[in-house]
Amino acid sequence: MNLNLECITCNIKQVLAVTDLLKVDAAAKEIIMRDVLGYLHSADYKRSNPEVIRGTWDITTRHINDPNPYREIKCVYNTELANMTDTVRALIEQSPDKLDTALKIAITANLIDFAANHTFDEAMVLRKIATANEQQLAVDDSNALFESLQTAHTLLYLGDNCGEIVLDKLFIEYIKIAFPNIKVYFGVRGEPIVNDVTLDDAAMVRMEEVAEVISNGDGSLGTVIERTAAAFRDVFYQADVIIAKGQGNFESLSEIDRSNIFFLFMAKCDAVAGLLQVPKLSIVCAKNQITV
Repeated sequence: MNLNLECITCNIKQVLAVTDLLKVDAAAKEIIMRDVLGYLHSADYKRSNPEVIRGTWDITTRHINDPNPYREIKCVYNTELANMTDTVRALIEQSPDKLDTALKIAITANLIDFAANHTFDEAMVLRKIATANEQQLAVDDSNALFESLQTAHTLLYLGDNCGEIVLDKLFIEYIKIAFPNIKVYFGVRGEPIVNDVTLDDAAMVRMEEVAEVISNGDGSLGTVIERTAAAFRDVFYQADVIIAKGQGNFESLSEIDRSNIFFLFMAKCDAVAGLLQVPKLSIVCAKNQITV
């Protein structure tokens, strides 16, 4: 999905979010913003926003001299969600269709914008998770996903955000219960960017208990396949099924030459919602429309 003009606003908001978080003074903030605006002026708009925003992120973090400013926030969310695992598992166990409920909870976790609010609200998170089954998927290809998993030998699960990764792990647990012969890989970003998951986040939630964790070798806000490491691309193209969490993965992979990709996310902007022809803020489980 090519960069949309609305994506420029997202780039600018990210600069403001990071500099406000670190209480950067007005003069320094202006220097950073001018540098970013210069970069955006000459950016290739035929690239996807996850790739373009990497440049914005690099400029911002270079100025503040911190490549991972969300480090502490990510730890908080990973820890807090991990502490809620037993409660969430109990909700899944009460369901007559555990796999479907685990799927909906994993997608619902994408409703929680961890980067937008830096204070953890356990009651809000539990409320959203407890009502996950009441959420209607605007695009519901979950049956196709489960049918694909029935015959799959390998699954590549592309992670998205901190905290949310805990519920991804739970979903993978139930996938392996339903399909015990499947080999699962969990893909993370190769470098820190915003609150996206890296090897550190995967280790923090012990993702290795349910999947083989692999880095994509890149720091884009999604999966820009031509920028990823060769070893990651091998797994990507050989996996029988790919589950891609988050809007960033949708933006960067929606036109890739793989047909068996399932996108699980919330359509958080008009550009993506319009492309899918769903209301903004809808949650979806959408199979990639590319056929090969």
